[in-house]
Amino acid sequence: MNRPDHPGWVTVPDLVARFVADPDLNSTLDWLTEHCAEVPDTRASALLLADGHGALDVAAASSDLARWLPELESQSHEGPARDSYTTCHRIDGLDLSEADTRWPRYAACARRAGIRSVHAFPLALPGRTIGALTMYFGAPGGLPEDDLEQGQALASTAALGVASCQATQDKARADQLQGALDSRVLIEQAKGLLAERLGITPGEAFGVLRRHARNHQVRLDEVCAAVLDGSLSLSGR
Repeated sequence: MNRPDHPGWVTVPDLVARFVADPDLNSTLDWLTEHCAEVPDTRASALLLADGHGALDVAAASSDLARWLPELESQSHEGPARDSYTTCHRIDGLDLSEADTRWPRYAACARRAGIRSVHAFPLALPGRTIGALTMYFGAPGGLPEDDLEQGQALASTAALGVASCQATQDKARADQLQGALDSRVLIEQAKGLLAERLGITPGEAFGVLRRHARNHQVRLDEVCAAVLDGSLSLSGR
């Protein structure tokens, strides 16, 4: 949006470009919360992501206050980010002076910290919610509807960016694990073949393979592959 009267807002294309250009997910989320905190009358902003057990952790925050408020939710087991995450609905500028029934512990502590109202936008994906983007204000009242739509658009875009980064990381970890498993199978096969061929124990065969790899400065799995395809013959010496 980037309108003169709302200098803090960034556009969805800005956020998409940031996800594409910066491989550091935390850096991009920090950038987003810092800009959200620059929207007029906003005291702080935080982005929370759910862990594997459904608990919300702070992934990015514009200030120490923005980190403390989600911790307050965690300690009191209530609050706007938790509600937004669990219901997958927006929390629109709720006046904390009227929230003692809904969040008795959270509302009182947040008011003492100078927070009078809060917005929370769910980070929603098809079929699930992965977190919430929060904005905290020092005065009661809420943002106008077009700004609420902008905040939700940014939260939804952030959800897609986070999911994409996590999928890439998961694939990289899976590839590393598969590579390690493949290498281990290769080594075990080469140990067995060499032990049978030389009449030695598998442990001794492994020593032969490792010694050849070290002496010739090649990877152990390459030596094992060469033994298995017959392109390398090794002795027990």
